[in-house]
Amino acid sequence: MKGGLAMNQVFLIYGNEPQLIEEEKQKFLLAHKDLDVRVLHDEAGPSKISEQLMEDSLFGDAKVFCLINLPILKKAGQKESQEWDALAELLMNYTGDNPVLIIYHDMVDKRLKQNKKILESIPNKECKRLEGDDLLMWIRQYCTSNGYTLKLDGYDYLSHLLELWQDVPVAFMRTEFDRYFLLLGNHKKIDKSFLMEHSSNYGAKNIFTFKEALLKQDVNTLLELFPFMFSYKEIDRAMGYIEGQLRLQLLVSECRAAGMTAKQVEHFCKENGSTLKPYPIKLAYEASSRISITALKVLLKGLYEVILDSRTSKGDMWRFRDLCLTYCGYKG
Repeated sequence: MKGGLAMNQVFLIYGNEPQLIEEEKQKFLLAHKDLDVRVLHDEAGPSKISEQLMEDSLFGDAKVFCLINLPILKKAGQKESQEWDALAELLMNYTGDNPVLIIYHDMVDKRLKQNKKILESIPNKECKRLEGDDLLMWIRQYCTSNGYTLKLDGYDYLSHLLELWQDVPVAFMRTEFDRYFLLLGNHKKIDKSFLMEHSSNYGAKNIFTFKEALLKQDVNTLLELFPFMFSYKEIDRAMGYIEGQLRLQLLVSECRAAGMTAKQVEHFCKENGSTLKPYPIKLAYEASSRISITALKVLLKGLYEVILDSRTSKGDMWRFRDLCLTYCGYKG
């Protein structure tokens, strides 16, 4: 963020994450809570917006102006407009008494000269879609701010899900956790078992459950989830995730068979440049005692062939089903 959140200034919030934009908007309005708010969209046009800013600064009652999606921020190839450019200059050099909040629901191309100038002149906050560790941090902070604790196994469970589920709206996670808070009541800790039981039935959760059932050789759960797997629109990513988890299990199982402890496996992975976190290694190590390395190799080889065939339009997902069920029946 450039600049601070002081009284009587112009402030710009932009990005592709509506929930974070809303949070920043509420912070700004709270800082000016005694003032009325006047909302002006881009449809009002640059002339009317300029007039409102200038007239009310001189003669009107104090208020907050909230300006939505003004095309003062440029996109590549956008047609030039002298009127919008004049409004941009007015906002960059604004000296009126009324606080002005500009909200732009998109990312800003910072390579363009006009956009660079605006971002350098107006205090601003970027609210981009959160991913991976950034989204996990937001979830943990949201739990804490509401008086709840996300336990380590719950955190790691969510980390697994977010490997699969990209472009997760923060707004979805907020409503999901608001629902958890109602279910939990006075019980203030959120763990993996609670999340597995109460999470919405979205794709990433089902794929994680499928992977767990496969390693546990839980045929009934697999049979329940096969129809979902066959219809999942991002099946390539799902198969890639499962293949990666099976490779991890094979690595850890072979290390354990060679006499290594879980900590030694962690150290071995780190020494060889792996970005694997300790928790999935720990889970794989605990599971390795009940998993046949021979059967796992056969399953992985078959899965490689299924993935390869699917990418050359020769794939038969029923073969994947047969592979999984054969693995679950392996007694060697």
